Amino acid sequence: MEAEQDLLNNTSTRNWSNTSVLDGWNYVLFSLESIINIAYVFIVNAVFYICISQKNLHVNFRVALFIAAFGNLVGALHRLILVAARICCIAQLDTPLVHDLVLLQVVGVYLWLFGWIFVIIERAVATVFTGSYERKCAGYTIPAILCGIVITLSSVSACVSRFRLIDNFDLFAMFVQIAGVVICLLALIAIILYNKTVYQARHDTMMQLRNRYQLDENIRGSRYLIPVAANNVLTKAVYVLLMAYSIYFTDIPIGHDTTHLSHAYDLLFAYERIFFVLALTIRSEKFDHFLKRKKRITNAIHNQETAVSSHFTNLKTLWA
Repeated sequence: MEAEQDLLNNTSTRNWSNTSVLDGWNYVLFSLESIINIAYVFIVNAVFYICISQKNLHVNFRVALFIAAFGNLVGALHRLILVAARICCIAQLDTPLVHDLVLLQVVGVYLWLFGWIFVIIERAVATVFTGSYERKCAGYTIPAILCGIVITLSSVSACVSRFRLIDNFDLFAMFVQIAGVVICLLALIAIILYNKTVYQARHDTMMQLRNRYQLDENIRGSRYLIPVAANNVLTKAVYVLLMAYSIYFTDIPIGHDTTHLSHAYDLLFAYERIFFVLALTIRSEKFDHFLKRKKRITNAIHNQETAVSSHFTNLKTLWA
């Protein structure tokens, strides 16, 4: 354990420095990250709208998804503030502002993490209690409890991490985050396969129509999340590779890298956030209806005009 701690807290300054100067690549990479984070700030409003208005998704599902998206929003705002400060004032210096913003960063991370985990838990509970879930969990009591649990867990975890109340808690949280996204993906796949198996046997089991609807929702909701879950695993795999490279091929303390390699982490997390909102927005029924609405109206008008023209042509032929 002491060896791992020495590795994580290595204070060698041979290959890194706390500098007040940014080069051209720093400006380019900081600008690219900021563009992605600004795009997230705008696009996440579409996810919030979906969570509020798309009633065919269960309210517990929408609340947990809202919390996860809000956690990513906090993370994006944290990076925008920090990048603006680095470009304008502090460059790569390790100032009190950087330490003050750490709490905002970890709150966003834990809100996203626990929100995402509870999204998957909600789908699992809906699968286990297919017959009674829609009837017994349709109110606002459970969403309120869910919000309270996620906020409490996130607040406690953020405080423990920020004020270092438990030794090696950040290392433990990192392992939990990596394992959590992998388990969530496997759980989603299992939920889809189980619900499809039950749905295929609906005629043999004389399943009630209400239960069929719940199975449809379980399958639809789980498929809706699959791209995000798969991308989360992909980004965590890249994150582990970057960590391995930093540990075994550089002599830079983790968290103190002021070379261009540090931008790889920031851009990776910015990409993860923007993929989250884009996948949820593009695959939503609200977005699909919005794209097809104009086309349906145009076709309806065109068909109506064609029908009227054909009607009078037939009349003219009849009376000729």
